[in-house]
Amino acid sequence: MGTMKRKQVRAENGRMGSLHAMLTKYPDERSCERRIIEVRWPGGWACPRCGNARCSPVADRNRIWQCTRCSHQFSVTAGTCMQSSKVHLRRWFHAMWLVARSKRGVSAMELAAQIGVSEVTAGFMLERLRGAMARSECLRRAVG
Repeated sequence: MGTMKRKQVRAENGRMGSLHAMLTKYPDERSCERRIIEVRWPGGWACPRCGNARCSPVADRNRIWQCTRCSHQFSVTAGTCMQSSKVHLRRWFHAMWLVARSKRGVSAMELAAQIGVSEVTAGFMLERLRGAMARSECLRRAVG
């Protein structure tokens, strides 16, 4: 990091990214799933049953991946604010970007119009996102 300029570091951390760049980086469900796996298991995924480090997506089952050795299946969204949601991950990523970038907050009506879901669904997503942000803030206070 000593040779990188502050602007480059911020850009690499995603603070200066545009919505278009984010949507281009995650064009489909599989790319979003891969990103969730990278974030949840930064050292690499390991099967809880056999310890294998390789997994692959299950055909015809959204968000379900499987160990290549013992066939243990897991959902990439389990334990996240996206758990048990039928909303596409790309829409979740879009909503996260909008909520994180908004200075004054986002209403359910505004989010619904932006990401193309019903107002009820947008309200559900906002409730989950705000809860996750509140939990992470509590964790930061407890740790730091």
